[in-house]
Amino acid sequence: MMRSLWSGVAGLKTHQLEMDVIGNNIANVNTTSYKSQATGFADVLYQTVKNGTGAGDNTATTNVSQVGLGSKVSSIYTNVTKSGSMQTTGNVMDLMITGDSFFCVTPDVREGIVNFTRDGSFTIDAEGNLVTQNNGYYVMGQMGEGQVGGTVQAPLNVINRTNIDYNEDGQVDSVDYLPGQATSAGYFKGNIDKFDPSLKEGKTMRIEVFGTDGKNYTIKFKLTDAGDTQDNTYKLSVESVLDTKGNTVSTGDQESWDLLFDKHDGTLISPTSVNFTASTEGGVVGALNLDLSYVTNYAGSSATHSSTMYGYKGNTEGLQQGFANGVLTGISFGTDGSIYGKYSNGQTIKKGQIVVAEFNNAMGLEKVGDNLYSASLNSGNPIYMDITEDGGYMSSGVLESSNVDLAKEFTDMITTQRGFQANSKVITTSDEMLQVLRGLKR
Repeated sequence: MMRSLWSGVAGLKTHQLEMDVIGNNIANVNTTSYKSQATGFADVLYQTVKNGTGAGDNTATTNVSQVGLGSKVSSIYTNVTKSGSMQTTGNVMDLMITGDSFFCVTPDVREGIVNFTRDGSFTIDAEGNLVTQNNGYYVMGQMGEGQVGGTVQAPLNVINRTNIDYNEDGQVDSVDYLPGQATSAGYFKGNIDKFDPSLKEGKTMRIEVFGTDGKNYTIKFKLTDAGDTQDNTYKLSVESVLDTKGNTVSTGDQESWDLLFDKHDGTLISPTSVNFTASTEGGVVGALNLDLSYVTNYAGSSATHSSTMYGYKGNTEGLQQGFANGVLTGISFGTDGSIYGKYSNGQTIKKGQIVVAEFNNAMGLEKVGDNLYSASLNSGNPIYMDITEDGGYMSSGVLESSNVDLAKEFTDMITTQRGFQANSKVITTSDEMLQVLRGLKR
């Protein structure tokens, strides 16, 4: 009779623990990236009241007779393999993983502690580091253009703050600054009219370039007719270099070249390109390759004789144009976890890449609160990788919602309640039977 009492007590405990799990699931129905848990039951010890017997010549076979001693919770497992639905936030810093991997975060790099999370609600701290929104843990990854893999390198510092004398108006404090890149190529395109009268005095042409200091400059060229004795020959010379305010920054003598054209077809014979560096204060105009092969020498209209030549920075493929100084204006994320910085000069630079981790047994991870997991003996060591290696990807502006199924939880709640009630009934019924036994003594 006492066995039923203890079986009932064991049943109450197991169903109470299951109710605790269900209650926690329902409490986290709106928790970002929460993974629901489920309870597994198992029976416990058995007492054998009669042993089984085998077949013999003169005996019948009998099965073993056993009485169980109740139930126990065999496992509480986390359903990490089921992803939550996509929840749109519109915040570019919010990321969602599609796949089986986890973000890698750490409270302190020096201690070597790495936790794992599916919660991609990130922000940028005062030092420019990518951190978790709820507890400020550093998000781990590879800085710059390096390849992700092996071990976690460092926290992702996506805003490299610095003090820089950015312009003539003063110092810009604490900004992510991208130094400009000097223009390294340019070309002229057009026609030199053989009968253009303005070539006697010289015709001015311009090319706008970016200097070595990341500022805009204008190189003025002068094209003149070399003289009657040298038909189809012209002199191209650097006249001056001007800043954005029109001030001359060129110094000393500048370079010049004699252009020789074919008398018959008007094509340029030599030089088809020149390399030069304009003499300027501070050397602000770097080495420039100037392509002249697109210049021709034909006679223009009989009514109006005018040369039309235009200068362009960069080469004809749109490369080597250079760019101005810039400051960070925005952050974006690629599907592979790459982090891109957008700058005011139109440049987009890859600043790093988020690393993810996978486990041989992700269900063996240990929950530690704050939407974090830690590796355990049964989960195995983390395998760090680029998220695309396993076919996964990241989405920006969305978060993974909880994977709790309320319909299932309410159904489980009903069955758990009924199980609890049934076990309590076992206890009360057993107690009544004991009272009957006590009454036999009267």
